Amino acid sequence: MRARSVLAGEVAVAGPRASESRKGSEIEFLWFGDCAALVKQGDGPVVAVGETMDRRAAEAERARRIAKEKNLSPASGIRRAEFIDLLRASRNRINSGNNWLFSPDVRAATHVSRRMVKVQPGSTILLATDGLLALASDYGAYSTDGLVAAALDKGLAALGEELRAIEAGDEGGDKFPRFKKSDDATGLLLRVT
Repeated sequence: MRARSVLAGEVAVAGPRASESRKGSEIEFLWFGDCAALVKQGDGPVVAVGETMDRRAAEAERARRIAKEKNLSPASGIRRAEFIDLLRASRNRINSGNNWLFSPDVRAATHVSRRMVKVQPGSTILLATDGLLALASDYGAYSTDGLVAAALDKGLAALGEELRAIEAGDEGGDKFPRFKKSDDATGLLLRVT
């Protein structure tokens, strides 16, 4: 597999597998928490790997509900006294029960999710944090297919600028409920060769 970097050009990111007959036919995805992969093959629909798209809708609903209860704009500040106790309680449940994230706790490794996806040469993969995927999951600026197409057409930097403009236009989170004005937004665009 090769990746294109703005700084380094195209570089190999994965070599051949032990079995040449399987080379290029499957990719094993492992994920934790709020990152995902969008896999686009030919004219087929995008396959979303990870739980981010579903989780984002639930988080937006939680932000909407809490903001209504507290009579505040959802993204008015996660350090506000009205939100802090609720957010601390939520954070205290992480790495217990079914709420695991990447951490130094060795038990976290048993909660990694895994999925094998068949891919063909020419397939495109967008690896992204939930902050970048918000363009599709939260803000409705794109479908998942449209987001991959826009990443290829416009580039990730342009999508980052578009994302921040949407968030700046809704600083309080009233149109798009969320707990903070913006989240980390990182993406890596890959082409399978």
